[in-house]
Amino acid sequence: MEAVGVIIFLPREGSGPSLMLEDILFDPAAAWLAEALKGAGLERFFVVCHDDDREKAASCFPTGTEFVTTGTDDAAERLSAFLAERPGKVVVITRPVLLSEGNAGQLLADHPSTALEDRDTGVCRIDTETLSAALAEGADFESALRSGADRLGARSVWFQGAYLLRSGWEGRMEAELTARQYGAVRLMKAGVRVTDPNSVYVGPRVSVGAGTVLLPGVILRGVTAIGRDCEIGPNAMITDCTVGERVTVNASQLNESRVESGAKIGPFAYIRPHCYVGRDVKVGDFVELKNSTIGEGTKISHLTYVGDSDVGGKVNFGCGTVTVNYDGAAKYRTTIGDNAFIGCNTNLVAPVKVGDGAYTAAGSTITDDVPADSLAIARSVQVVKKQWAAKRRRRGK
Repeated sequence: MEAVGVIIFLPREGSGPSLMLEDILFDPAAAWLAEALKGAGLERFFVVCHDDDREKAASCFPTGTEFVTTGTDDAAERLSAFLAERPGKVVVITRPVLLSEGNAGQLLADHPSTALEDRDTGVCRIDTETLSAALAEGADFESALRSGADRLGARSVWFQGAYLLRSGWEGRMEAELTARQYGAVRLMKAGVRVTDPNSVYVGPRVSVGAGTVLLPGVILRGVTAIGRDCEIGPNAMITDCTVGERVTVNASQLNESRVESGAKIGPFAYIRPHCYVGRDVKVGDFVELKNSTIGEGTKISHLTYVGDSDVGGKVNFGCGTVTVNYDGAAKYRTTIGDNAFIGCNTNLVAPVKVGDGAYTAAGSTITDDVPADSLAIARSVQVVKKQWAAKRRRRGK
């Protein structure tokens, strides 16, 4: 059965916002609902909400959603126009609910349920012409649904597979447990291995490729896409990122960045927004990246900060390297060419460029550009004072 659209009401809780706009895990309940309905194939959305809720509601639904403010003069006219656009079935949701993608698909099936319950879940399915005719004859909306909606169970027009949201801490706890289960089940059905569903949190806008393994303590948030055959976790959080195939992320945080296939991240790495990590890059323990581009095959193995930098391919960073990008007033960029070698404990004071194939000696503070294939040494000459320590000890007696 093909539905031509969905009508969703976002009723308010007294003088406060709708329960549908409260966060469940990390996203509003309305976003969970919208993604489940999209996953089931619904594309046309008509949302009725309070004017104060309009901005947040708009962030939950797909582009092209039509919004109507509760009680406006043209609300009935716009609803009639929505119903008249294409004849067929329309899903109607009048109460705060969650749906799993599987339940949303069941709602659209020819024979949705054999459930014997008659709970008023506020979720039903009705022919657009039937609903339009009832409203034109003056019937109130709920009466039109009760009299004309499809029978979705043995005893009810209301779809029994919906999870009704409740206010209060108990209702929130139950909703978050339900959403966590929805997220894990959705991925496992798509071929993802979730080793401990009770400790993995997956947002409604997250996609993960088949063959990927999610270990305990993984949190996937925002609009995040992860490719096939990755290993994520344990204890990793990824927010608003695109991650390629065969990527390992171990006990690390990634934010608003892109990581290409074959990269290895962590443990204890921190990738801040606006980073690009190329293919087969190593970002190791206690490495922080910020607003930087890292070329293919580069190794940043440990204890390094790379900020506001453009790094070429197959660069090797020694332990303790810092790109010094801030002078107290402004940020500057560092540029490192392909195949460069940055010695341990090098400070690269931006703006500065290190050419292709160049080396910096360990312990150097580089303030001037280093030409390609050159070696830069910027440290004081070692002085050895023989027997100095022995003389000091004798003086101390």
